[in-house]
Amino acid sequence: MNNKAFILLSTAFAASLACAQVSTVNEVRISTDRGRAELSPQNARNPFRLAGSDDLHTQTLTRQDIEELRPANVFELLNNATGVLSTEGSRKGFANLNIRGDSNFIWIVDGAYLQANMAGRLMKNIPIMAIEEVQVVRGGTALTMGPMTGSVSPGGAPVDGFVIVRTRKPQKNEGQARLAVESNDTVQAGLWVGRRVGEPEHKGYIAGLLNYSDTNGPSELLDNGAGYNVWRESSSGLAKTGFESHGWLLDLMAYKDKGQFGVPNANLHFGPTGNPPVRGTNGNWFVDPSQTDLWVINGSKTWSTSQTTLFSLSNTRSHQVLNTTSPATANLNDNETTHVNIRQHMDFDKTRIALGGDFLHWHNPSGMNYFEGIEREEKTQGLFATVEQKLMGDRLTLDAGLRRDKVKVLHGLDYYTAGVQPPGGVNSPLIFQNRTLPAAEFFSTGASYQLNTDWKATARYAHAEQVSRNLNPMPGVVLGDDQQDKWELGLAGSVNAWFNPSVNLFSRKVANEKSVKGFTYTAVRPTPANTTCRSAVATTGANNLKWNGTSDIAECYGQDDTLRQGVELISTGRLLDNGSYRLGWTHFTKLQRVELTTPKDIADLALSQAWGAYKVTASAKYVSSYRGSATDTAAYLGGYTRVDLGVGRDWRWNDMNWRVTTYVKNLTDKKYETSNGVQDIGRVLGLEVVSQF
Repeated sequence: MNNKAFILLSTAFAASLACAQVSTVNEVRISTDRGRAELSPQNARNPFRLAGSDDLHTQTLTRQDIEELRPANVFELLNNATGVLSTEGSRKGFANLNIRGDSNFIWIVDGAYLQANMAGRLMKNIPIMAIEEVQVVRGGTALTMGPMTGSVSPGGAPVDGFVIVRTRKPQKNEGQARLAVESNDTVQAGLWVGRRVGEPEHKGYIAGLLNYSDTNGPSELLDNGAGYNVWRESSSGLAKTGFESHGWLLDLMAYKDKGQFGVPNANLHFGPTGNPPVRGTNGNWFVDPSQTDLWVINGSKTWSTSQTTLFSLSNTRSHQVLNTTSPATANLNDNETTHVNIRQHMDFDKTRIALGGDFLHWHNPSGMNYFEGIEREEKTQGLFATVEQKLMGDRLTLDAGLRRDKVKVLHGLDYYTAGVQPPGGVNSPLIFQNRTLPAAEFFSTGASYQLNTDWKATARYAHAEQVSRNLNPMPGVVLGDDQQDKWELGLAGSVNAWFNPSVNLFSRKVANEKSVKGFTYTAVRPTPANTTCRSAVATTGANNLKWNGTSDIAECYGQDDTLRQGVELISTGRLLDNGSYRLGWTHFTKLQRVELTTPKDIADLALSQAWGAYKVTASAKYVSSYRGSATDTAAYLGGYTRVDLGVGRDWRWNDMNWRVTTYVKNLTDKKYETSNGVQDIGRVLGLEVVSQF
């Protein structure tokens, strides 16, 4: 469907609705019942409850936000969060997030802990219609969430935060149908139905969702003659059931999807170049098939007013084949992750204690990304304990937590450079089995103080220590243990209905943070030579390094003391009678050796205003310009302001509430980049019809 035809269709449809003889309602919303015990922030049945001192670096996007922002997927939704950037990778890279400059975070879906390298591929397919809320925990201080050690990385870098996704759970007999049509031949269609059964003392529910989405992506070409290659097609289904009786609360969820998708091509300054430039040769990487199976059991048992046991068991499997046409290749990528979490919440009058542990098993038998054919497998065991104490008439709350994670690598590889297979490939001497890494330890503490009924102050500190083992250092470098220190100071309050400000100062300092500083070139023909590390300087990109099959390349590590410090300012409030806004600004005051991954300023704005049966929604995102590569002089990322607008109308027909919305994303058609060479698709026009029954 071209843009002109789409505009005509949207205009005609909207006009017909405006003239229709139907009764209107003031506003239609799919309800989000915050009375659910497991959603209440401080409830003992909430497996992801946080200390009060965590408030100001945590943000929750609700079902109402999803309705008003109309994101195509969870990455579009999270791009509206403060300090968060959605990024796209090219070739063998995939969708990811940048949170306050960090990208080492963990996704948790209904208690299922996703392996980080899998998550970017899997989360883009989960229908936005299935999601109740998404919580962003920006700091790595939530020690009860799950293992804090990153997998598939040198020494397992500490986790910098969590993204917690909760799927919908019916609070009554209800359903929703949605159809969205957008430019670029895009369509999304879904049906969600939920039903409650039983009595208040013994109650249960059942719910299900079916969803289909398809897009061709832009028909225009990038500046190197290649297509965008962002086509995607998928079908998915979700089933959920549970019950509550005699102090037990149990939820079971199963999710499955199947489809295929293109991996975005890079433009001229990052894609294949030459003199003259080689055009249209990005390879058109694509995944076909892509299949996901996920199931999770969450439960809790309330033994008394002070004792609650919580547990979860999940398994996630993905089957993908990564293909390219020039040259023709097909790389199998199978992953499986199993996670068990159990904890005891002990809530006394002024004291709250949590004790528990985790077990995580990740297995990649077929190899992944740049290490195809090389089996990877890890098992992680963790223990944690947290305590909170209220003092001074409950105005002051102190908290502290400890965590210890131990990783055993059953099948591993001492090689982490993207772009080149390790020396010897599947027979590399860098492949190993049965290595137990030194335990990683984490500590956090915080305080929150209620100044008065309207204002609250918070403070938080976290420390992490991990050992990097079996890394090849640069000459003259003695690699030390990683140590990470984080702190935050915040103040939040309410001035009036339209002005509720908060300010949060934050700092992340890492001693001995590892990165590739050079390479060892080992000639394989005719005899080994030149085996000393030398600096990674290359004119053709950091991953090429003049490798032509006559030498093997192994990376050499150095270490830096890195620092990110900044401030976040947020304000929320009402607009007129039926309106609201949220304004956020993240500003970095210090960036030490992390300038290539972090814009100094990120701002976001969301507005919603209803007039009778009509509702106007708008959002904006500003990202300052920053360098994206040390070797590519054209790699400037950010430097844009993106604006999305929508106008909707509510009405009631056939005993159902309906809403139709016309909208535009990226109003000014900015072709910005948040990953080197991967540009946004530009302006998108859309029409959405939602019914609630």
